[in-house]
Amino acid sequence: MFELMNAHSFKIKTGTDTTAGTDIMSAIAKGITNVEPSNNEELSQDKYLDGDGYGETDVIGAQTVLAFTGHRFYGDAAQDYIFSKILDLGASRRTTFEWVEPDGGTFNGACTIANISGPSGSAGAKGEISFEIHFNGKPAYTPPAP
Repeated sequence: MFELMNAHSFKIKTGTDTTAGTDIMSAIAKGITNVEPSNNEELSQDKYLDGDGYGETDVIGAQTVLAFTGHRFYGDAAQDYIFSKILDLGASRRTTFEWVEPDGGTFNGACTIANISGPSGSAGAKGEISFEIHFNGKPAYTPPAP
């Protein structure tokens, strides 16, 4: 069965509940129209004398990146947090991210918010936005329950 993309769940740490000592995880969903995951792989491509001129490829590095696009929705906790970082550099762009697939498989870990853009567009259109979530290091993966 094919699952629709809206069956995926994306959450970003937007703060800490000091009373409970827990992270506040806010859904990245409101106003978001598209998400494009990529593994941003680094390749080593080599040709050897015994390969008759044909090469080999090894994946020697990667970084999981999710590119989000959509419309700016003011008052949404995740969007307000992300866009509050638009002028920040360095460590203040770092937080925690969680991606739950429709089958329950979960990726989570430290991340950096990058390439924040918008809102922009025509005078009578909704403000278009984009931003990326870059996992810092290999995200932890929890497979779905059987």
